Amino acid sequence: MEVKQGWTTFAVIMLSAVLLLMARPAAAPAMENPETATAALKAETNPETFVYDSLGKPDPFRPFINFSEIERSIPTKEPKTPLEKYSLNQFKLVGILLAGKPYAMIEDPEHISYTIREGDHLGNLSGVVEKIDEKEIVVAEPYLDIYDREQIRKVTLKLHVEENDKGEKTK
Repeated sequence: MEVKQGWTTFAVIMLSAVLLLMARPAAAPAMENPETATAALKAETNPETFVYDSLGKPDPFRPFINFSEIERSIPTKEPKTPLEKYSLNQFKLVGILLAGKPYAMIEDPEHISYTIREGDHLGNLSGVVEKIDEKEIVVAEPYLDIYDREQIRKVTLKLHVEENDKGEKTK
């Protein structure tokens, strides 16, 4: 029994030695030179020498979903009127008249004023004036969602309120 146990111990020790020799790093011949060994050890332990190469790797701070592709505007044709020439955020709502049918006065970036009513087209993304209230107008703009289904976005243009020299609000 003792002979059998001795051979088993010997076999385990020899197998461990072979595995250790096989698992030896490829840089082991460089360890024979003490100067190279200390330089390699410093490179492994010094965090300042680490260089990250981001070429071909994704940016970890960029979201996985490309939000610019979630909502896409529907392509429009040539503008029929000057009101369809600019985007909605370039217009300025300067006045509203609620006598009878509601009217609104807007100003384009070139400071030209236009009178609009509900149902008029406004903006370069096929927007339609849906509602005119006392202090704002609501424009419905179609867009395509990520599933290429047409949806309607409601954009509100608020009445621009200015202050005079005394700090009083004027319309």
